[in-house]
Parts: sequence; C-alpha cells; structure tokens
Amino acid sequence: MVQTHFEGKLEALKQKLLAMSHEVEKLVGDATELAGRRSDHDPKSIIEADRGIDETEVTIEETAIELLALHQPMASDLRVIVTILKINNDLERIGDHAVNIAQAVGRLREGRHYPSMPPELPEMSRMARAMLRDALDAFLRADATAAVEVLRRDDHVDALQESLFRVMLTHMLEEEISACLQVILIGRNLERIADLATNVAEDVIYMVRGQTIRHARGLREPAGS
Repeated sequence: MVQTHFEGKLEALKQKLLAMSHEVEKLVGDATELAGRRSDHDPKSIIEADRGIDETEVTIEETAIELLALHQPMASDLRVIVTILKINNDLERIGDHAVNIAQAVGRLREGRHYPSMPPELPEMSRMARAMLRDALDAFLRADATAAVEVLRRDDHVDALQESLFRVMLTHMLEEEISACLQVILIGRNLERIADLATNVAEDVIYMVRGQTIRHARGLREPAGS
C-alpha cells in the first residue's frame, strides 16, 4: 500500500511537470508572436504569465523533495525524482527567456524603427518548442532513443541563430542599430531555449540509462542507442 501511494504521488508529480511544460511552450510561442507583431498582447502579459510558472516550479520542487525525504526511493525511482527536479529548473529558466523576448519586444516598440522580423525567428521558435515537447514526451515514456533524436536537432537551431546574426549585421548598415540588436537578442534567447530543451533530453537519458552526458558532446549518443 505504501508503494502504491508513492507511485500515485510520483505520477501526479509527472503530470504537473507536463502541465507546466505546456504552459512554458505556450509562453514561448506567445512571446515570438509579439516579436512578429501578429499579436495584440502587451509584452507585460508574458511577464505576468511567467509568475505563475515560477509558483509552479516551487510547488513541484517542494513535492519532489518531500517524496525524497518521506519515501527514500532507491535506484530508478530516485533517478526519476532527480530528473524531475532538473527538468523543473530548466522549464523555469525557459519561462525567463520568454520574458527576455517580451522585454526586447517592448524596447523595439518604444524605438523609432521596428525592423521586419527575419524568417529565422519563427522557425527557431517552432523548432525549440517542438524539441521541448518531444523531450517531455520522451520523459513520460522513458524513451532514451527519442531523447537522443532531440539532441541532434540543436545544431539546426544554432545554424539559424548564426544566419540571423549575419542578416541583422547587414541590416545595421541601413537601419537603426539598437533595433537590430534587439532582434539579435530575441534570437539568442530562442537559441538558449533550444539549449534548455536539449538539457531536458540529456536528463531523460540519465534517468533511463543512468548515464550523464551533459558537457560531453562526444558522448551525446550513448552506447546501445
């Protein structure tokens, strides 16, 4: 009965983490739409929504620590809870990057010139959100192979960021420099969101295989994958 109670609480914690992930993914999409001026939302709405994510992060952390303290899980269950704690932190940080994007949009709107958003930005946002979605799905299914596939997509986002940087440097010769710098900053935050989605995928590989591959790119594809 005790084990069943523990498993129920752990499953509820996983679902809460998934719900938080959906909120974070939506926040990134909303922030990117703000940049493209396809949304009537005020940038401040992103900041308000992020406060709810911060509160959820604290709740998940407290529940995870309670499970560790009261049930003292071993082996695989311990790795699951540690992974939840790490993913929880990464999701909170993604929310912070969405806020950074919204703040950059706010500065753009206050300026004299609002440059056209290059196509790299919505593509980076789409890819970063898909990476996050797929990494969380790999977590729920305990699928290390799917997590490895997420890792492989990060280089494409990096290439888009490099392309965006080159384009905006060219535009600086014709348009307001500060506006172009804000666009570069938006791209940089989207790149970091993709990096954090990659962190989530790496955490899944740790959870399933007990192998830590973060900071070791040569080990990004674990043996037996």
